[in-house]
Amino acid sequence: MRVVDFQAVLTAQPAVAAALDKAQRAAGTKAPEVKALREGYQLVAKVLWTRRASIPRVHDLTWLDHVVVSAGTRLGRVWDSEEGRKSFVAAEEGMGEDVFRELFPKEGSEWIEIPVEAFAGISPTVKLERGVSGPYRVGIVPEPRLRSLFEWAGKTKFNAPPAATSVLGEVEALSAAARRGAGPSVAVVFAAYSFEDVASE
Repeated sequence: MRVVDFQAVLTAQPAVAAALDKAQRAAGTKAPEVKALREGYQLVAKVLWTRRASIPRVHDLTWLDHVVVSAGTRLGRVWDSEEGRKSFVAAEEGMGEDVFRELFPKEGSEWIEIPVEAFAGISPTVKLERGVSGPYRVGIVPEPRLRSLFEWAGKTKFNAPPAATSVLGEVEALSAAARRGAGPSVAVVFAAYSFEDVASE
């Protein structure tokens, strides 16, 4: 789960290219990390060209933000253990408001628009898909909905089971951080990949 500035990610090809060059020099052209960075570079170009990012592509953009664009910042949290899975299950059992389901979708998908101005003269928005697609699960809460997410998480964590409070606390903290860096291209994003529906990021 991360705060993602899609303006920054989708205009980060120079940063990705520099990371790719460094990785190639250190590990060779066939290393898995190099392959992933090469695909990330191409992904940014595809999204800018089509102005659309499917659920798997949003997942990969979030990974690219995590490892290159916003690497080292505190604007994210990774859950990958059995304890983390139990925390998510406990949090989901208590969710009821739409804004929480936007962040942790369970089925279906929908497209939302996020403002991203990459080049003059091209549409200033991209369409991002959130929902569930095979092993991918992606939630996006855009800037206009961040206040509702922050208030809901803060209110809910006081009556939540102990296992759920860490997730709700992180949701509250990340939505607050996203609001502080407020811009129309900023969103809180949950991106998970698992064949067993275990949150991985």
